Amino acid sequence: MSIDLPLSDAPRVSVIIPSSTRIDLLRACLRSLTRFGPTSIPYETIVVATSEVESQLRGSVTGIQLVSSPVNLGMAGAGNRGRALARGELLILLHDDAEIEAGWMEALVETADAHPEAGAIGGKALFPDGRLQSEGAILWRTGQVSLTWVGEALSFNRLRAVDVCGTSSLLVRAALWDLVGGLDEQFYPVYYVEVDLGMAIREHGFIVLYQPNSCIRHHQGASTNNYDFKLFVFHRNRLLLVKKWGAALDNQEPFESDSPAAVERALARAEIFAEQCRRRGNVIAKNLGPPKSFDAAEQYSRHVEKSRELQKAYAAYRTRRRRRAFARQVACSLMGTKLYERARRMLGHIIPQYFP
Repeated sequence: MSIDLPLSDAPRVSVIIPSSTRIDLLRACLRSLTRFGPTSIPYETIVVATSEVESQLRGSVTGIQLVSSPVNLGMAGAGNRGRALARGELLILLHDDAEIEAGWMEALVETADAHPEAGAIGGKALFPDGRLQSEGAILWRTGQVSLTWVGEALSFNRLRAVDVCGTSSLLVRAALWDLVGGLDEQFYPVYYVEVDLGMAIREHGFIVLYQPNSCIRHHQGASTNNYDFKLFVFHRNRLLLVKKWGAALDNQEPFESDSPAAVERALARAEIFAEQCRRRGNVIAKNLGPPKSFDAAEQYSRHVEKSRELQKAYAAYRTRRRRRAFARQVACSLMGTKLYERARRMLGHIIPQYFP
């Protein structure tokens, strides 16, 4: 069955959907747009897909701009590729494993209009079964990120400033996107893209807002299933964030995600910063001119190399883990025996804590 989306000649909003390999999730996402997309806001939909997904999608969906890449561009790369095609003054990143609900775009756009101090606005994310997934997030001094509650999920249901809103559903002013240089593609392929963007937005005197009236159902992480690889990339990109924003991170609260008092302090700090921005009255021009020229071939070449470097780093990580596991096993089996000293000399340099 064909999926038919509206395509405005003069869009105010550009919806950018970076797509993975799950065509079923992408189709569900696009169907939700046909069902709940607004009639009062002119918009366009841009899908940045792999070549495999493009071949399956083309001809069965109308009203979208479809661009493909033979290499994985990652979240940031796909977002930047989509931005190069976007005509709207407001950009909305939407994950391919998300399905929007009624009023989703309207709430984001109305908030952008009412709050010029907001550089980015995110919404409520629910799990497919309706449980609360996120209402924005807290960024701690260590570069770690946590939910805005401790223990059982609590819904606040009010507009408020936060440190981070996920790219699963995130409105960003196009002029500010261009001002900060777009999404930083060193955070490859996923994780910490939105955290880095939030830091860049605040560096320019704008804030990130959470709007609960904009809601999606999000199949979190459904587009990838290698947990070990996810964990590796997550920690790798956190270290990249700390390296990039180390001095600015000192302004965040010390990491205490399991402390209700620390969570409240972190949320209060975000509100204080937001009030300071409102008083300064920062406003960014709607149009600072066209975005810088985009070289798709150059991006493709960079990401071929990025993919190779990442796979090489992951292979080295797995090798180190296997060596450590082997050293641990040997240490435990030889503890208290005459062979322990010999094993310590042979394996102690690999993981010295097991051979003190």
